[in-house]
Amino acid sequence: MSGRELLIEIGCEEIPADWVEGLAADFAAAVSGGLARERLTAEKIVPYGTARRLVVHGAGIPESQPDEVREIPGPPWRVAKDADGGWSRAAAGFARRQGIEEAEFDERLQAVETSRGEYLGIRQVVSGEPAGRILPGILEDALRALPLPKAMNWDASIGGKPFAFARPIRWVVALFGDEVIPFRIAVTGGAPVVAGNRSHGHRARTAVDGEKPGASFSVDSLGSLRDGLRSRYVVLDDEERKRRLAEALGRCEEEAGESAEVGNQADVHKNLVEYPGAIAGRFPDEFLSLPKEIRDTVLIHHQKYFPFPTRPFFIAVTNLPDDPQGRVRRGAERVVVARLRDARFFWDEDRKIPLPETRPRLAGVVFHQQLGSFREKADRMEGLAAWIAGEINADAAAASHAAGLSKCDLTGNLVGEFASLQGVAGGLLLREERASEAVWQAVYDHYRPAGLEGDLPRGPEGAVVALADRADTLAGLFLAGEEPSGSGDPFALRRAALSMIRVLRDGPREYPEHRSGWPSPAALLHRALAEYAPDDQARRATAQKLAAFVQDRLPHALVGAQTPRGVVGAVLAIRNASHPVADTWQRIVDLAKAVGSGDYATLAEASRRVRRILPAGIREARGVGLDPALLTEPAECELYGMLERVEAEVSRCFGETRYFPAFQALATLSPAIATFFDDVLVMAEDPAVRANRLALLARLDALFSQVGDLSQIESAAS
Repeated sequence: MSGRELLIEIGCEEIPADWVEGLAADFAAAVSGGLARERLTAEKIVPYGTARRLVVHGAGIPESQPDEVREIPGPPWRVAKDADGGWSRAAAGFARRQGIEEAEFDERLQAVETSRGEYLGIRQVVSGEPAGRILPGILEDALRALPLPKAMNWDASIGGKPFAFARPIRWVVALFGDEVIPFRIAVTGGAPVVAGNRSHGHRARTAVDGEKPGASFSVDSLGSLRDGLRSRYVVLDDEERKRRLAEALGRCEEEAGESAEVGNQADVHKNLVEYPGAIAGRFPDEFLSLPKEIRDTVLIHHQKYFPFPTRPFFIAVTNLPDDPQGRVRRGAERVVVARLRDARFFWDEDRKIPLPETRPRLAGVVFHQQLGSFREKADRMEGLAAWIAGEINADAAAASHAAGLSKCDLTGNLVGEFASLQGVAGGLLLREERASEAVWQAVYDHYRPAGLEGDLPRGPEGAVVALADRADTLAGLFLAGEEPSGSGDPFALRRAALSMIRVLRDGPREYPEHRSGWPSPAALLHRALAEYAPDDQARRATAQKLAAFVQDRLPHALVGAQTPRGVVGAVLAIRNASHPVADTWQRIVDLAKAVGSGDYATLAEASRRVRRILPAGIREARGVGLDPALLTEPAECELYGMLERVEAEVSRCFGETRYFPAFQALATLSPAIATFFDDVLVMAEDPAVRANRLALLARLDALFSQVGDLSQIESAAS
């Protein structure tokens, strides 16, 4: 392996666990990109990340940039020589400006080919810069380029320019071979962070004799860093941390005699700590009477612990391999009991007043400064939910009642302390009050799904309330001028739109007894806007903005894992936010299935040939003026007969929303179309015959256009 080793370690305060992997990968990509831009291409770049460090290791980094040959053009070659064949005044002036003496003209001046023709020029060999001079800039650019979920200002600067980061940086290891890369972060009111060759291990424990925990130690390579960290209770490799955590969790489950609810959280929790361990704790049995959702909020969301389904136990991830004196366990138990005691108190307080009686309090909770209170939002949602439920034949009374109560838990103590229980708390309270299942579940579920992912509400009434909530939010905030711009979306309106599309896409399949009547996004938002404002110019302009906003989200929401490239674009060329999403989705699914069949490539080619030959005006006529009596050639007569039969079949299948058989029927036209183009001269000399044949092709184009813009699908996709 040629070249040198590059080792960068950014040591900082604890990074949020769900940021670690992404930041490590992005940091490595930014370093790799910087090296490539400077022509210092590495043989390998590998990221590592823990709660307190981001590490990038590169192998085979050249010691300097390769030399570069640059061509510097001057005047056109035609004016480079005078009438006697000597160098012209223009050539001499150019040469002297480049520092070339007259004695060197013949040797260094030459013809240079450019995109504009032949020019007088010179070729210079520019020596590459040593990598050591370039790497500080690459490191700074890579750190500044990281897409941080949230940047922290810690009064730091690099090169005099402010520098924010995920968390304050405490040390930097930056080595190129055995040389330290010169790099410095200034910190206002504190000592600067200067790159060196010294890392730090675990804050609280070390296996190195005579060394205090957290003390610095010298490194000279990735191997020495990994070994030095391991002896200081830091596991650099994330797969090893995951394995150690799984083993620790298994021991705790064996001790408790039951499996904990771990799920896929271990993939994140391995980044909570640098040396994974786990302890099993317990809490008093009395808290088992709390609704499980409340216990899980305390244990999972607040403490990041793993609960057990039916027993008063939990597992806490620790940053140490053991807890010989039980101090960590006792501390975790004290915190859990205190939080559960708070939750019990708030739950009991909220149960003292029936949830419907708290609705007037919503008048004091602001939804938006220009849009009024949550009481007004609940009133609008009531009417909107009743309309949606009527469209899909759901229980309008239950949906409307649930919509009116859906925000009441915002006035309670439980949501005030545990914000993640919004909706859930209201549903739990209504269940305690013996509300109907349709009502309490609709309130409980109305924040589902959070976007494109996640479960839908359990019943159609919950889907109705979810749609009413998203549509009201989108309509109101767009009216208030709060539409997202660029990367800014403070009200998460993109996510609200995706959530709305997801319910409209999957609702008919999720609730089979309510398959029909689902409104299009445009119709739903139009109805939501009507709850806010009269039908004036401002509302119509807002409706157009909302339709475009949702239309922009549709391609992302309608791409499936097995969808060939171009299928979504082909269908969306004729289907927009004014069409029912579930029907558009079914067309995409069936067209993707058809593209996988062997006949699709010939059909796509046939569609392209038809489209190419048709003038725009005739294409728009869609077959107007076709006279069967003027069809005389066998190939055109056969195509016309098949077209008549396929049109009827496609119309019947589309009416029954069975799109795949319709696409199969279309594919049967391919041989007849190919024969038509082989045997028939479309642009015949007789104007009537020519117009008739173009009308036949326009009718074919109209049939293809019912499927979509097939030109957007590459033939290779089949």
